[in-house]
Amino acid sequence: MTGYSDIETNYSGNYKKMDMKKTKVALVTASLLALLSGCNDNSSSSSTPTPQDEPVARLPNVQPPAELLTAGPDEAVIALVDTQTSAARGVTGPFASHSLHLWNNDACNSTSEGGLNTGWDDKSKTPSAADSFGPAWVVPLSKMEGCINFIARNGDLANLTGSDMKVVFSDHPDRTVAIVAGKNEIFGSRAEAFTAAFGVAGASAHLIDGNTLIWQGGKDKPYVRLYYTESGTITANSEGVFDFPYLKLTPTSLTEEQQAKYPHLKDAAAFALPAGKDLKPLLKGELVAIGTDADGILQGATLVQSAGALDALYSEAATKLAYGAVVEGGNVTFRLWAPTAKSVKLALFDEQHKSLGERAMTLDEASGSWSVQGGSDLVGKYYRYDIQVYHPVSRKLESYQVTDPYSLSLAMNSEFSQVVDLDDPALKPEGWDSLKAPHSQKNPADITIYEAHVRDLTGNDESTPVEHRGKFLGLTDSDSVPVTHLKSLAKSGVSHLHLLPVFDIATVNEDPAKVANIGDDFSKLCEVNPEVKNSRFASHCGGGETIEAVLGDLQASDSKENPVVQELYGYLRGVDSFNWGYDPYHYTTPEGSYATNAEGTTRIKEFREMVQAIKQNIGMNVVMDVVYNHTNEAGLGSKSVLDKIVPWYYQRLNPETGSVENSTCCSNTAPEHAMFAKLMDDSLVTWARDYKIDAFRFDLMGHHPKDQMVQALAEVKKVNPDMYFYGEGWNFGEVQDDKRFVQATQKHLAGTGIGSFSDRLRDAVRGGSPFDGGDTIRKTQGFGNGALVDANELDGVDLATALHQSDLVRLGMAGNLKEFVLTDKDGIPKKGSDIDYNGQPAGYAQDPTEIQNYVDKHDNQTLFDNLVYKAPAGADLVRMQGVSLATAMLGQGIPFTHAGVELLRSKSMERDSYDSGDWYNRVDYGLSDNNFDKGLPRKDKDEANYELIEQVLGQHAKPGSAEMHQMVNFYQELSELRQSSRLLRLGSGAEVIKRVDFRNTGPEQIPGLIVMSVDDGVGAGADLDPAIDGLVVMINATNQPQSIGDFRDGKDQPIDLTGMVLSGAHRDSDSIASGAANDSGQLTLGAWSAAVFVKPQSGAQGAGLPVSKKTDLSTLPPFGDTEVFVRGFLNQWDPVNKMNFSGNFTYEFTTEVTADQLGSTQVKIAGNEWSGPVNYGKCSDTDQLATGQVNTLCANGGDLPFNVEKAGTYKFVFTAMNKDKPTLSVSYTEPAQSCKVLDTVAGNPLGFPLYVRGSLSDWNAQPAYQLSYKGMEGNLAIYQAAFNYAGSFDFKFANDDGNWSKQFFVKDAGGTLIALEPEQVYPLQHGDGGMGNNSITLEQGLWSFLVKVDPTKTSGEVGTVIVQECSAK
Repeated sequence: MTGYSDIETNYSGNYKKMDMKKTKVALVTASLLALLSGCNDNSSSSSTPTPQDEPVARLPNVQPPAELLTAGPDEAVIALVDTQTSAARGVTGPFASHSLHLWNNDACNSTSEGGLNTGWDDKSKTPSAADSFGPAWVVPLSKMEGCINFIARNGDLANLTGSDMKVVFSDHPDRTVAIVAGKNEIFGSRAEAFTAAFGVAGASAHLIDGNTLIWQGGKDKPYVRLYYTESGTITANSEGVFDFPYLKLTPTSLTEEQQAKYPHLKDAAAFALPAGKDLKPLLKGELVAIGTDADGILQGATLVQSAGALDALYSEAATKLAYGAVVEGGNVTFRLWAPTAKSVKLALFDEQHKSLGERAMTLDEASGSWSVQGGSDLVGKYYRYDIQVYHPVSRKLESYQVTDPYSLSLAMNSEFSQVVDLDDPALKPEGWDSLKAPHSQKNPADITIYEAHVRDLTGNDESTPVEHRGKFLGLTDSDSVPVTHLKSLAKSGVSHLHLLPVFDIATVNEDPAKVANIGDDFSKLCEVNPEVKNSRFASHCGGGETIEAVLGDLQASDSKENPVVQELYGYLRGVDSFNWGYDPYHYTTPEGSYATNAEGTTRIKEFREMVQAIKQNIGMNVVMDVVYNHTNEAGLGSKSVLDKIVPWYYQRLNPETGSVENSTCCSNTAPEHAMFAKLMDDSLVTWARDYKIDAFRFDLMGHHPKDQMVQALAEVKKVNPDMYFYGEGWNFGEVQDDKRFVQATQKHLAGTGIGSFSDRLRDAVRGGSPFDGGDTIRKTQGFGNGALVDANELDGVDLATALHQSDLVRLGMAGNLKEFVLTDKDGIPKKGSDIDYNGQPAGYAQDPTEIQNYVDKHDNQTLFDNLVYKAPAGADLVRMQGVSLATAMLGQGIPFTHAGVELLRSKSMERDSYDSGDWYNRVDYGLSDNNFDKGLPRKDKDEANYELIEQVLGQHAKPGSAEMHQMVNFYQELSELRQSSRLLRLGSGAEVIKRVDFRNTGPEQIPGLIVMSVDDGVGAGADLDPAIDGLVVMINATNQPQSIGDFRDGKDQPIDLTGMVLSGAHRDSDSIASGAANDSGQLTLGAWSAAVFVKPQSGAQGAGLPVSKKTDLSTLPPFGDTEVFVRGFLNQWDPVNKMNFSGNFTYEFTTEVTADQLGSTQVKIAGNEWSGPVNYGKCSDTDQLATGQVNTLCANGGDLPFNVEKAGTYKFVFTAMNKDKPTLSVSYTEPAQSCKVLDTVAGNPLGFPLYVRGSLSDWNAQPAYQLSYKGMEGNLAIYQAAFNYAGSFDFKFANDDGNWSKQFFVKDAGGTLIALEPEQVYPLQHGDGGMGNNSITLEQGLWSFLVKVDPTKTSGEVGTVIVQECSAK
């Protein structure tokens, strides 16, 4: 008989012969049970468990759903069937936050422009309709042929099917389809989808240890069981019965420790397994959690994620062992951790990859590892593991060969692992064992980083031997142009060469015969990518010209209408040798394409030769960029490794669907699991010990747990005590805001010694965001390209924004410390953690060595291209680039610079060049071409920017060799300045706070001028630089010379600057310190320049440059002793209504208005004299004052009209933080009124009952707290509840249904729910569930809750509420 999957296939085939949708429904309805069951070839041979007190779990006889919506013309309909949760929900509400992500590409582009999302975070494509089976969406189409792309998401943006999906209209001509959560299939109807889903759906159950299962779907189910089978798939048999063995589960509660370990699951239902049950055998097969009703009818079934149980049962023993092919004592021990595998064999191969047979491996039950030992004759042999293991992706037992995740050497294209002994002298260059790092890392503040890509450095350099270009050995050619350049950078003070990924990657073909690069004949491109022969470039396939020459010829005709350069490169991109390399395949093997021979051990020795050359010849330490947050592939894919060995363990899974999360780009890993953490530790130790890597940069480090990163650093410090870690501490994805663990994000790394990239200084200097597009790029100038002070034609940055950018630059130069106190743009001294960066604390570090300050790295546009986008036409881009770099290189954080930034490197305006090849990424260390204007960038990345790119290309000339030389000199000068004094490399947060200060701050500052002083006088403590008593870093990011001379100490006394001189580390000619001078204590600097002035020390420590007194200007009246009045109100024009200064730049005046004073009036804010410094009024004739709004006033403006409509209390608030644009607002409070319990009248305009629901009513709708209808007041319906009460309680106004579908709240201006006070009138707003509650405290008495609400309003402010002590009517 056929099994379930065969029946499903046959059914689908029958269905496709039928035309009418209703026929599909009828077919499904007629035989749902038969379709869901079938003969069960995989059931256990043991008898079905049938305890006397339990019914057998079985399928229901259920009517599948009809279509919720059907597609009309120019429409498609996508319905999501959610059988797993809809029965538990019983309502449609929870689907409201679901959304579609829709996009077009070359393959599928039928969605209309208006139907597309603006980005992944765009949640606007919410369901068009929903019922208890799930939601449905109507997708607008631009055409009814072709296909559409989509992803269905829940409110957390989790991919509900686990895959990108598409609807092909030729397969579904009625354009009405359905999908199922947890399945990446398209079904022809909701009925068909329902049929497929009603068995096992998703993977929302979690075995978190040997005793506990978490499954929200099992909540309140009479019976919850854990079914298991050693092989095959758990389905119902032909009678609809699940006749597999199972464990009966009992409800339990999670311990505090369990809740802390699984915060994203802590609120879900938990179940205990039977005591004493050995789970290990069960983990080798399929596990399904099933919940039934009291009669055994299926209520939910889901696959089980068991990574937590694997850790609990095996990790203690497993983490103590060594893995891979370990060569020791004349033997080779092969060990693989594969606790769920049925069998593992070692498959051996000779040097020609011919089989040498297989050897059985033995399972160690305690650790879950398999091992076998052989002799030293196996060194050099190739091998793979032959594994038989259940895989939940296919839901069956799989057999395949897989390479070793601990591989140390590989065959070409990683097809086989190779046994190697890294201690073999043949794999070491001469002098390797004694090789030392040229720079100490005891004080990481001494580090300056230069980030480069192996291929970029030498790949197109003619002075490098052909066979070494773009290879490890390219850096061993001591006299080549790139190496000579790097040596000059090292001499100037650059200490560390950061290499983009050099481990084994999955995205470059290592076979030279199968790749084409720009220096190759065009015919080779046609050979390795036959699609070119059918393109408009086919005429070049005959050969005779290089790919580079063809690209050069096309460049002249390239335009936004015909972006031909990037079109041709689209054919080359997938078959060339270029990729940044963020596509891990094997973590602990050098990349083969960078070796002269990708087969075997050549890559090992050449990698070591490169490291040795960088340290000994170039003079830099080596940083390795590592990517442990994801793998290139997972599941059963050809390049999946870890997920084939222990399925669903090494990858991070969606907690509902079991699909591999991909927020990083690819298949996310799970470093929170013990054995992945061990793999990472072991890999890092190997690189540090056996390849002498000095520091590591971690890609997307925020996807790692903080504790795991700290532990990894401790492990690596065992082999290199001076090891330094830094990485990307970004906070996003499924782990965002510590959803699964405390992340290694920026805000959590203070005190760990681990560095993170600071986007604060980056965005302030560059302007805007790296994700901007179109005109927004040009509007959002930054500190380093003319914001406000040298504006482009769009002039998009106002004074407040420009000054805030300067504050962020200052804080960055102080190491971005959370405790550093800076006087901000408003004159308020603030800690770094209190300064805002896009709603987050700007300062987050404890020490400056925990910060990488940068304005350019491999991501996003180069600094030069960013300047082209933003700078005004004709600007001096070389000086702008130098000034931008100065903010990172002359501050207290660790400077991080991108290769080529010193060469004015361009990527031809490319936003993301990760796979854009040598044409866009080329770096010319011969200083003849900065790679600007090589053709428009990739269409899929930058098409929206084409118009702007063509505009700005015409505003700036391509730099020549002279400009590139000038920039190299600037870069080296900045590096030498940094090395010239310890005061620019303090390293300690405490020292920075004690010594560093910023002048020219607050509201009266000169925009665009940064002045940082560093004290080394007697008051600062230790004499860190015996040559000077202090220094001043001055950065002038304006187009005019700037001067400053008023420095104050902590007692507000002037500091003598007359003895300060320009640092001797500055160049004598063509210096970045143009126009720098000290004229009698007045420090001056030319336009777009940076300088370091020093205060020479003669003998003993002198007075130095003490930090200034931080006066909080918000505590001082903005107009000093000048009195401020509300003049004109109620015709009182004399200076009578005096405003009182209340702090925070604010004056207030409160007055009572009686009924006889109502009407029109005018208002101005002025002093005693109209001619004095305070005289503000309206800015335009249309301005009018109204309660509840803020008006901007203008100096000497006209009378501001104000209509006083109601008697009561009026409060005027005048804020003069910005004296050029102060603000005025007026608030109104109703007069206190005596309270009576009003008569109830017939009717209910709201259409639903309203209650005070809260802790006083056990959150139920109790009659005692119902608000009764009392009549109308204008358009407001009056409702009142009166009851005796004493005490405090939380509450909200809500209707009586169990879903709280109608709710009202009181919020403050910032949107926060507040505690109410009696006798005050509050605005009442419509709210949504989950927002929280109001609260109130009442003394004993009869209390009235009086609500006035507009019944026609369904959102926003709907009325008022007042709570009063009341007498009976």
